[in-house]
Amino acid sequence: MDWTLYSLFLVAGLAVAAVPGPTVLQIFAQSLTGDIRRPVSLITGSLIANITMVSATVLGISAMIVASQTAFDVLRWVGSAYLVYLGVQYWRIRTGPVAASNPAVGTPYRVLFFQAALTSLTNPKGLVFYIAFLPQFVSPGGDPQFQLTILGVSYILLCLVADSGYVLAARTLAKLFASPRAIRLTNRLTGVALVAAGFSLLKYQRA
Repeated sequence: MDWTLYSLFLVAGLAVAAVPGPTVLQIFAQSLTGDIRRPVSLITGSLIANITMVSATVLGISAMIVASQTAFDVLRWVGSAYLVYLGVQYWRIRTGPVAASNPAVGTPYRVLFFQAALTSLTNPKGLVFYIAFLPQFVSPGGDPQFQLTILGVSYILLCLVADSGYVLAARTLAKLFASPRAIRLTNRLTGVALVAAGFSLLKYQRA
């Protein structure tokens, strides 16, 4: 493995991982509740989804999904519908005390886990990313599956670092979002962003 190429991958990977996506929006919103188990549940769900996609990329399954227009379209529509559904749920949250009004505060941790996992798995951009991005850092002459595995695991760790940064940022800013008005605004902005992300998937096409 070319370690210079790997170093470039770490820099590029961290930059990509730090870009806010649908799951990051949920992690940030749930971090404002003060219950660390809520963002951790989301991060764990996202982690499992990314491990699944890395495994699929190494085995070539994700390439088959992207190559099939029907499978790709089904994944795209399901992912879009689910993001819109989540966005509507965030928008409809009623304002009240912080502990009771923060996004899906009454939602069981396992549900948050599955929300994050499903959000990640039904986002076709994730599959395309792993197929298009990781192979660029595979050095010639080495075992491609081994290198893809190392790159995939490294990217997952970078995502954990980025997600943890958002959790820390949200917990630092939690006092600024303590009023019912600020909570309602946060919930609705999160809802709008998730709905927008959902509709954006409908315009997303295979490369």
